[in-house]
Amino acid sequence: MKHIFLTGLLPALFITAAITRPHSLTAQETQTRNLDSIVIVATQAAKDAPVAHSRITKEDLVRTPPTQNLPFALSLTPGAVVMGENGTGSGYAYLRIRGTEGARIQVNLNGIALNDGESQEVFWVNLPALSGFLENVQVQRGVGTSVNGSGAFGATVNMRTAYATPAPYLHATTSYGSFRTRHLAIGAGTGTGIGQGGTGRFLPVGLALDVRYAHNQTAGYIDRGHGNMHSLFSRLSWIQPTYALKLYYIYGEQHTGITWMGIPYDQLLTNRRYNPAGAYKDADGNTRFYPNETDNYVQHHVQLNHSFHPGGNVAWSNTLHITKGDGFYENYKQKSSGDHIVRRSMDNVYAALSSVGTWTAGNAEAVLGLNYAYYNGHHFGLRTYDVSKPDFTQAPEYYRNLGRKHDGSAFLKTTYAIPLKGVENTLKLFADIQYRYVSLHMDGVDTDAVSMAHQAQWHFFNPKAGMTLLLAKDHQLYVSAYTGSREPSRSDIKESIKAGRTAHLQPEKMLDLEGGYRYMTNHLLLGVNFYAMEYNNQLVPTGKISDTGYEIKENVPKSYRRGVEIEAGWHILPQLRLEGNVCLSTNKIKDFTFHLDTYDHPHTWNPVRPQVQEYYALTDLIYSPPVTGVAQLNYKPFATQSHLFKNLEAVATARFVGKQYYDNTGSAERMLPAYQVLGLTITQPFETKKVGTFTVTLFADNLLNKHYCASAWAYRAAFRDMGTVELTRGFFPQAGFQAMVKVEWSW
Repeated sequence: MKHIFLTGLLPALFITAAITRPHSLTAQETQTRNLDSIVIVATQAAKDAPVAHSRITKEDLVRTPPTQNLPFALSLTPGAVVMGENGTGSGYAYLRIRGTEGARIQVNLNGIALNDGESQEVFWVNLPALSGFLENVQVQRGVGTSVNGSGAFGATVNMRTAYATPAPYLHATTSYGSFRTRHLAIGAGTGTGIGQGGTGRFLPVGLALDVRYAHNQTAGYIDRGHGNMHSLFSRLSWIQPTYALKLYYIYGEQHTGITWMGIPYDQLLTNRRYNPAGAYKDADGNTRFYPNETDNYVQHHVQLNHSFHPGGNVAWSNTLHITKGDGFYENYKQKSSGDHIVRRSMDNVYAALSSVGTWTAGNAEAVLGLNYAYYNGHHFGLRTYDVSKPDFTQAPEYYRNLGRKHDGSAFLKTTYAIPLKGVENTLKLFADIQYRYVSLHMDGVDTDAVSMAHQAQWHFFNPKAGMTLLLAKDHQLYVSAYTGSREPSRSDIKESIKAGRTAHLQPEKMLDLEGGYRYMTNHLLLGVNFYAMEYNNQLVPTGKISDTGYEIKENVPKSYRRGVEIEAGWHILPQLRLEGNVCLSTNKIKDFTFHLDTYDHPHTWNPVRPQVQEYYALTDLIYSPPVTGVAQLNYKPFATQSHLFKNLEAVATARFVGKQYYDNTGSAERMLPAYQVLGLTITQPFETKKVGTFTVTLFADNLLNKHYCASAWAYRAAFRDMGTVELTRGFFPQAGFQAMVKVEWSW
């Protein structure tokens, strides 16, 4: 079947990845969007920038089931691999790009970084149904251009919320699908009235209110992988000819079953939906599961943005952002000291202030960005040994620690265009520098009573440069050299403290070399991008995971990711559009020594020294498939005819992910086989003159009901005089065939 897929994919590579469908705007709409986009334009890459990037439009976003978190809507971008912990994508979901995991992917919403200050992750489950209030998403692969906040270290996801609309609207969606998965969303907006004449408005022209509420619920594919999630998006906008003021409030709430442990290998072969979380033996020796094995979290996001564009060559935008989050998970623990139940909580505040100014003059453009962010996170836990009737109101607190982080950065990006011989030939030079200062203070004790006291400061300087040669109006050649750097996460530091190796823990650095060619018209797109991401001190997983699912990492001196990405597409007929991309890569660690925890005997588990070591001159990087590919066909059979089904659309997709290793030894025993997933989306809108538009959509995924795992982990230990023993493995199987029906009404 793999050969059939690749045969079908190759023709698509001479077709399209994203054909731009232009939309004409009025002068007032253009001015409104300019004001609405100053900070976005400053932090997203321009279409002729020497950066590998993809744009996902609102039309693309709605082709993903509304219950799946945003990574699944980005799964068709080159080099992307997605995984849902509960197998459906509706709970905890993870995105990797070019093998780069979430902690190295910067995620921005309206120009503000959403990455957690400690873990550096974005937990998409905390923002359910996010794609429903987005206008578009740009994914930059590699280091990318400088943005506010932490420097991207492998990819950047830039999200922008929906534009303010001129006219009022109403919107409602309901969906139901496999594994009792359901979705309900209701939205409304007053419109700004700009260009509408203001007749009949109860608000002044330029003042608008938008509100959208969504609720997702699922039983999950994995046993007890249930989810109950809510989100609210609201925006109050005041838009005038030369300035705009916008106040956002975004709320996310999630209650999910714990699924981060994965499935043991023996259970995977007999019951791939098995979930070991909360398993214990009762007095009669029967296996039971603790009923409240849950993860719970609430986030409040507030953004206040002021944009000023007086006309001419200057624009300026300032944004204040505050996120308040708190939650806990409850978990049954089996220990030799006695079975018990823990409730581990966190309470954090993240605040950021950014200012972005743009200036243009003739052939030159400059963008200056300033950012300051503060994070304050508290971690604490309760423990009770009364496992039959746990009462946490009386349970003692057994640990508490905190982390405070200050993060200040500034960037300056400049572009200069040099006209060449010929009317349309231009050479564009790009220069980009970023300085970032980070200060971290940790204190308190962890769950095992080890002191977390630690302080660190980092200074990062990230220069970037590139050039693009515009040949005629449709051809681009580009080359760039970008640098990136990032500090260790809280989990990295915590484990280094416990191992007594904080002096050996280093920040990561990377040189990203990129170059390629693009050909873009309204009907045809061809693109090829070569990249070499050369790392110093990359943090890679050791094979251990913490008891909350984090992978424990250590620095490796030299490693790299090198590859080529090919995108292509062709709008063959008004009824037919083909798209495709493929990423071919090699991802290696040089001179790698794998350290295995060593114990005296499997009955006593007393640590001994020295550790067993395994040396690899050249080995594969974890979670880095050498081949990923996507093919997509969009077909509107009646697009040229005038009847009820004129806008009927069928979109067929095929995603292929090559083999990947789930530890850094390159062993075939710890390798996930390649897999492919076929999907189909059928959409039919029904327009009426008086009551708006009704749209019915059918989503079907994994049409061939393939059994595959998108991720896994392995931990190996050595016992003195007994050789190496593989101790534990966990797998994350994804659902087989699943389907959903969505009915949408808009007015």
